[in-house]
Amino acid sequence: MHNKINFQNVPLFIIGLFLMALGISLSVKADLGVTPISCIPFVYSQYLPLSLGQLTIAMNCIFLLMQILILGRKFPPFQLTQVLAVSILGYFIDFSLYLVQDINPVSYPSQIAYFLASCLIMSFGIYLVVTMHVTYIPGDGLILAIANTFEKNFGKTKIGFDSSMVLIGILSSFLLIHKLVGIREGTIIAALLVGYFVQLYSKLDQSTVKHIRILFRD
Repeated sequence: MHNKINFQNVPLFIIGLFLMALGISLSVKADLGVTPISCIPFVYSQYLPLSLGQLTIAMNCIFLLMQILILGRKFPPFQLTQVLAVSILGYFIDFSLYLVQDINPVSYPSQIAYFLASCLIMSFGIYLVVTMHVTYIPGDGLILAIANTFEKNFGKTKIGFDSSMVLIGILSSFLLIHKLVGIREGTIIAALLVGYFVQLYSKLDQSTVKHIRILFRD
């Protein structure tokens, strides 16, 4: 875990958070299932008088506490900045849901189109957040803490983590609402596509993001 902020990267990091939030909001409007990391907060947002953004913040604060428990004295105090990052993300989620409130696809092809757009946008946001090396989103920080502490492969740990989020979301949905909400075929598609798109952006990026960085630094 890095332990200092590169302030030159902060603007792009915040843009990345907004794009992540916009992607999440578009996936909600597409109504084909939210991404694995949003399964739990989405289900609880249908049951509690709290917004998706607020519940995303709450869940990620739990993830941060789990990091501290796992890492103990090895937890870098600097990484408490994760709270600020996920708070911004939560605000952006609620704000972007407001921005896309009039989007209501009525046909399955239009749902697919919006869902694919959500994956593309979210992936680019994730790519920016990861490559700017400002701080972590607590969910990613927890995966990293588990992988490093127990000497597990990061990719396999992420798959297990995402699968757990979906399973808890399904159980919570049936227990609280007595039907399945927010978890559909799109949830599985997103689990596959988002990672693929992030890798694709990584391969295509070297010139594009470099030029964007220059614009923000000039």
